Amino acid sequence: MQVGDLASHGLETMLPVRLTEYVLEFVHVSMGLPWWATIGAVVLGYRLLILPVNAWSQKHMMKTMQVQPEMNRITEHIKTANMKHDYMSSAKYSQELLALRKRADVSLFKPMVGNALQLPFMLMMFGALRDLATIPAAHMDTGGTLWFTNLMAADPYMILPALSAIGTIGSFELQNKLNASVEQSREMKIALRFVAVLGAAITSGFSSSVLLFWVYNTGFTLLQLVLFNAKWFRNLMKIPGVKKVKFVRPPENFLDKMQISKFIGGKSKSGQPSAPHVES
Repeated sequence: MQVGDLASHGLETMLPVRLTEYVLEFVHVSMGLPWWATIGAVVLGYRLLILPVNAWSQKHMMKTMQVQPEMNRITEHIKTANMKHDYMSSAKYSQELLALRKRADVSLFKPMVGNALQLPFMLMMFGALRDLATIPAAHMDTGGTLWFTNLMAADPYMILPALSAIGTIGSFELQNKLNASVEQSREMKIALRFVAVLGAAITSGFSSSVLLFWVYNTGFTLLQLVLFNAKWFRNLMKIPGVKKVKFVRPPENFLDKMQISKFIGGKSKSGQPSAPHVES
């Protein structure tokens, strides 16, 4: 097999997907790697390429997390004022929120740049691997390893989709444990886990090449999270840390949820401050 052989089979795909197929073919042929290793090498190469951008986005995400409890407090004041049709107070708190963001150098866009770069890569890899799995000349039917030797077929044991779901849940859990300033609710955690498991069930019929790509990608995401929380890397990239706020007494009902005094530094029904518990 030589570089350019797959193009002779007339792959009718969009230019970004076609370029991704060429990159996969070039790595496969030039480095002499089997397809299962080729997919991992391409994912590793791209994740290393955008690592500085992800670190920059992480830095700005941490800046946001540092002031997130205060932003939540002000936001709840705005909601309460709007419910009471007190638009003067709402405008005052809105200005306070803007001033806080400016003072803390908080951006709504910068923390999302890293993820924005990963989304098109995932779509292009999905399209490229799906197409290559339909071409016998690519020999992906013998390009696997272990129990998934045929990358053109679905995983017969559903281990790859299970690993992908575990990696996704692990990423959610680790992100919340290490980076979130306000701990996620139990309901949100259950919902995220359910979505990951449902996604694994829906995609279980995909080719093993696509499923293997998702396993690689979620695995590198977990490693990146560990790296971003290593002290030496934080110091190197000047990524700030955060303190997690865990509320001692959760809201008792829906109306209580609308009262910010129940959440951060307010007063409870008894008139006593409901101070949050802070974890380092």
